[in-house]
Amino acid sequence: MNHILIAFLTILTCSVVNAQETTIVLKGVITDRVTAKPVGVSYEISDKQGNKVADAKSNPKTGEYSSALKPGADYTIFFYGFDILKSTKSISIQPASKYEEVSMDFTVEKLVKGMELYSVEGYDPGSTQTNVTGEKVIAEAIAMLKGNRNLHVNITLYPDMAPPRYETIAPPKQDKKKKKGNESAIPPQQKLLNPTERQSLNADLLKQRMDAILSAFPDASAQLKRMHFIVDKASDPQQDIKRSTLVISVGEVKSLFD
Repeated sequence: MNHILIAFLTILTCSVVNAQETTIVLKGVITDRVTAKPVGVSYEISDKQGNKVADAKSNPKTGEYSSALKPGADYTIFFYGFDILKSTKSISIQPASKYEEVSMDFTVEKLVKGMELYSVEGYDPGSTQTNVTGEKVIAEAIAMLKGNRNLHVNITLYPDMAPPRYETIAPPKQDKKKKKGNESAIPPQQKLLNPTERQSLNADLLKQRMDAILSAFPDASAQLKRMHFIVDKASDPQQDIKRSTLVISVGEVKSLFD
């Protein structure tokens, strides 16, 4: 009986060990989201505890990549490169008892001159400081400049949107033949007349906003040389529709050898 129990425990132990030692190869192709062309991009894979378990780069000609992982776990894959918009993806590898290959394709965004990164209503009307949304995109732009040292960004400031003007539209006339009290009265409607109208350019206010953004870089003079301000004096219908007052776009993207 003891021999049977020992044999059973040995088989069980071996099965557990084999399951723990099983390797899953995560593989696939990484392409540019816009062009669908293969991309050579660096990536790191970390486990749920934040430990880095893989660090590699996809093939620049084919976009193919592969990394060995343990099954039955969640991971985060982080893409980066001098001309790549940094991004992270969460992935889950299912449990497995033997060697398997798991295919997952990913897309990244290559940084291209003129590419719009953020377009937000980043200020409350008349304020010199960014609102919560504006603070977030400025912080992300700062982090992007730190991580991509050959990147330049353009920060465009637009005038505030004009206060809304409405026109009261009278309700349609009711049929006199209908008895009174059968239908409730229709209230007058308000029509917005200037959804895309901006206030006149206030150069002093925009200068104060520019200075406030600059103050977010107290110890990063090198980064300031790669950040260029544009005060837009002309109407941009696309930005007017989005009511944007703060737009951040890609400037020059130099190669590592420039």
